[in-house]
Amino acid sequence: MAKRLTIEILVMVALGLLVGLLGPFGTFAAPPAQRMLSWVIWLLAGYALFRPINIAAGWLCEATGLPHTAGRLLALVVASVPLTLLVTMMVTQTGFADTLRWPGFWTMYLYICVISVLASVVMAAVFGRKDDRRAAVVSGTQSDEPAASPPPDSSSPSLPLPPGFGPVCALKGEDHYVRVIGEAREELILMRMRDAIERLGNANGLRVHRSWWVGKEAVASVRRDGRTAILTLRSGHEAPVARDMMPQLRAAGWL
Repeated sequence: MAKRLTIEILVMVALGLLVGLLGPFGTFAAPPAQRMLSWVIWLLAGYALFRPINIAAGWLCEATGLPHTAGRLLALVVASVPLTLLVTMMVTQTGFADTLRWPGFWTMYLYICVISVLASVVMAAVFGRKDDRRAAVVSGTQSDEPAASPPPDSSSPSLPLPPGFGPVCALKGEDHYVRVIGEAREELILMRMRDAIERLGNANGLRVHRSWWVGKEAVASVRRDGRTAILTLRSGHEAPVARDMMPQLRAAGWL
């Protein structure tokens, strides 16, 4: 995790230097060193605001079934408000109340949103390639293409797990990571949820929620929760069931 945070910060610094060199949105009139430093500070401030709000949006997506893309967009829109306040106060040298009354505040907000989208796209591109490369190494290939999924008759999961991990009981998506839950231990791996499920091959289980895949043998009990259900696993974890997955669980004999 520390390595990823370091890389994210370095990406923000590099992007700040590049944007500062270009000097968009009326900042080109400032001396190059000043505007580059300003953009680095603004992007790092935006990162500090966006990171925790994005995590909270991920929790909201897990709880409500909201698409993760919509959650990230919501986080970007929310985080851009305090960032706009900070940038505007620095640019106009005014206080909080005067900044809110400044006629160009919402124009600045739109500029901040554009830069935030650009930063999100760059971050997704950087870590998307990294995830694919790691998947290729795990499968024993050296190409830059995503590794192929195990064949349907594969008898063991092809996940980057330590020796002796044992059977996979469940998978839980956590932002860019997947928490692999075993019978006696857990492991956090950098991989998309969809790819992790594909790598389980013909394992007997279902994706019961956008952020949960559960092995049938790992289910200790099921309790109804209104029009949906909660699965209690032998490990003690509780996995929510998405409403649209209820018919599949009934058809599979889980309910």
